[in-house]
Amino acid sequence: MNTEAHSAQNGAHNRDDKDQEFDQSVLDGYITEDNVIAPEIVDALRSNDQSARLEAAAKLHRLVDKRETASIQPIINSGILQDIVSMISLDEGELQVHLNAVLVTITTGSSQQVSLAVETGAIPKFILLASSSTCGEARGDAIVGLGNIGGTSRLLGDTLVGAGGLKPLLDILNSPSQHEDDDVYSAAVAIKSFTRRVGWSTTGNYMVEDVLPTLVRYISDSANETPGSLEISLSALDNIMRSRTLLSTILDTNIIPRLVQLCTSPSSSILQHALLCVGRVLETSDEGTGQLIHAGVLEVFRSCILSGEARDRGSACFAISNIVATTLECSEALIEAGLVPIVVKVASDLEEKPKTRHYAVWTLLGLSRNWGHYHHEILETLMEANSLEVFFMTLKLKEATMVGASLGGIVDFVGTEWEGKESAIQRSKAVGGVATLRAVKLRPEPWLAAERLLAHKILKVHLQVFSLPPRV
Repeated sequence: MNTEAHSAQNGAHNRDDKDQEFDQSVLDGYITEDNVIAPEIVDALRSNDQSARLEAAAKLHRLVDKRETASIQPIINSGILQDIVSMISLDEGELQVHLNAVLVTITTGSSQQVSLAVETGAIPKFILLASSSTCGEARGDAIVGLGNIGGTSRLLGDTLVGAGGLKPLLDILNSPSQHEDDDVYSAAVAIKSFTRRVGWSTTGNYMVEDVLPTLVRYISDSANETPGSLEISLSALDNIMRSRTLLSTILDTNIIPRLVQLCTSPSSSILQHALLCVGRVLETSDEGTGQLIHAGVLEVFRSCILSGEARDRGSACFAISNIVATTLECSEALIEAGLVPIVVKVASDLEEKPKTRHYAVWTLLGLSRNWGHYHHEILETLMEANSLEVFFMTLKLKEATMVGASLGGIVDFVGTEWEGKESAIQRSKAVGGVATLRAVKLRPEPWLAAERLLAHKILKVHLQVFSLPPRV
């Protein structure tokens, strides 16, 4: 069971104090050496004595609660899975809670074990309880069970959709005010399980026609910006955005302004998930990038970078590094928003996280490499913000990608024919660039061969100082 589903299930369970104090050594007697459930429990479950059945069901419930997946195969080996499924109904409240919890645990097992539960009739039972049970614990477990099945494999997910197993989940998110908060959260987790399958599905029609509109509506209308269902729904939307085809559909839903708004949420987790969705758009869609900029995302990034939250700065710098790879118009908007000096500050901050500095350097390189060659005003803006000095500073880092990016940025300044070229050469020398480049030439790492040769070229050709070719 994934962590969120497990949390959702546990959130629905209100265990008695006696369960919390239960001697777990007793559970050893519930499973025999042959890895089957003890015969007395099996016989009691199949008896006509209602109290005996209830006691046996409670023991199985306690077993799966304490031993979780280790108890699945013994239950299957005992041949009682069909009995468990057939006994689940709306009539016997306490019995349905115990047996439904056991069945849900089966759906956390291997694909083969989950398939067996489905073949035995688990899906109709989960649909029944998720839609109609008045018991919150049984209802919540059934919702989790549907999500577990949907997230196991493409085949099982499609089977569940064909059986109508997606409908109870969508109904809850489509009318959250009419349902318990725990059920809304469990439904969001279950739907997220389906969205993990986006990359597997060959059709995905239900994803476009049913899941996506429900998620967009819930995210757009949700007024509760505390961690929980909204956070999970954003994560599900991020999963769907991995499909370029579905991303174009998402852009038509007018969700972009809401995502930008959520990037300012007081909840750090919601903010992070919104930033992930925004980053997904920036990675794959020029059209979506334009929509984000129009919705004010650049001001959001400014706030994130200037905040005291290292994680927010990292996410914002990653997103900005994708913007400079889209269009000239988007890059110019980034510059006009005054983000270049802020990014330079991040890149030059020795206390900043390496990955965040990496994104900042790649943003500066993207501006100089993608657009500076033909739009010299961009090189001018970068040099005014001391980007050239930053490139020499980050040459001293260990990572090969950072060294290569920094050398590329330096070449853009001193190798491009533009009005600031001579000034760039002089500033390179003034900042100690000659010594720094020679140090790169002497680095022994075998994977820096190309970087050593480029440092030699910058010295000899562009800075026109004496330089021997690097050792092979």
